[in-house]
Amino acid sequence: MPIRQLLLPSACGVLAALAAGCAATAHAPPAVGSLDYLTKVENLPGKAACFWKSSFQGDWTVLNDSTLIVHAPLPKDVYVIKLFEPVIDLGFKESLGLEDKEGTGQICNNGVAYLVVPGWQPPQVPIVAVHALTLAEQAQLLQAAGKPVPHSRTGTQAPPRNN
Repeated sequence: MPIRQLLLPSACGVLAALAAGCAATAHAPPAVGSLDYLTKVENLPGKAACFWKSSFQGDWTVLNDSTLIVHAPLPKDVYVIKLFEPVIDLGFKESLGLEDKEGTGQICNNGVAYLVVPGWQPPQVPIVAVHALTLAEQAQLLQAAGKPVPHSRTGTQAPPRNN
């Protein structure tokens, strides 16, 4: 009996410690430079902006299933778009479109606009944020996502470094 009396409080203590550890891990905020942190709506780099829907020529880079970078119309004209909800396998989509519900012809931060994703249900995913990025802000997001960073002078990918 004495062993059983000793084991029960010990087992309860171990379970309580495990539960506390799991709770602390589940609520830990993402690191400041991480992609999860940078792609939250309140932490998006850049400034709220608009771009002409007609200037989007299909040049995009997916950062995660709810965030992408678009160039409209030139590689130096960089915008980050945050979607209302994730689109599973967004990085594997071959075509994307934009839809402006206000009829202004612009995709804006505070506008009513959608990313059109063929084959997704529903095919229109609301856009909740559009921010214009500097090339340095674009590079920060691309690096956080583990994507190649374009060379800043020509808009092309930088050559790999030799070790």
